[in-house]
Amino acid sequence: MDLSAAFDAALAFAAEHRAWAGVIYGLMAFGESMVVLGVLIPATGVMMATGALVGNGTLPFLDLWIGGALGAALGDTVSYRIGRWLGPGVHRIWPFSRRPEMLAAAEALFARWGWMAIVVGRFIGPLRASVPTVAGMAAMPPGIFQLANIGSAILWIPVLIFPGTIGGWAWRLIERGDTGTAASAIAAAIAVCVAAVILWRRFGARLWGPTDDRK
Repeated sequence: MDLSAAFDAALAFAAEHRAWAGVIYGLMAFGESMVVLGVLIPATGVMMATGALVGNGTLPFLDLWIGGALGAALGDTVSYRIGRWLGPGVHRIWPFSRRPEMLAAAEALFARWGWMAIVVGRFIGPLRASVPTVAGMAAMPPGIFQLANIGSAILWIPVLIFPGTIGGWAWRLIERGDTGTAASAIAAAIAVCVAAVILWRRFGARLWGPTDDRK
């Protein structure tokens, strides 16, 4: 069974057994946020698509939010601990041994932003698990790390679920004949996404600017 089929099966199980929805979503978030596993198990697309099941009333948002945030925070914690344990030896483990630019980008982000890199990196797929690893390598104090880790995990899940939720909710409205409200909701969601892309293209490069003292 390939990963796509496995994710589909997991979501189908969650839809039929709502009590397990948070656990399953949490496991996806854990795999997505843990160093190495995040490369092997790219779950972001599926996690976003799950929002449609929230929008149409199949899955409970609160369960996904709690489970996802816990899983994401735990995954980052493991990545941080691996960084503290291995130190510079992280450069020798896969995938960083084959793609050193992945770790270099995380190091550049952390060097400029310190603890804020944990928050920013959470929303950048390729850096999601590597920034906490770099924080561990740099011996960031655990308390500061966890504040940024848990806070960003709580924010990340709603942002991840939002697009699919709007789509699922709009589809329900269309089925009820309320196409006007559905069109307005979709237009608003598209506007938010376009604005996010524009802001990223305009200001994203500044994330890797000259270093400063923010650790």
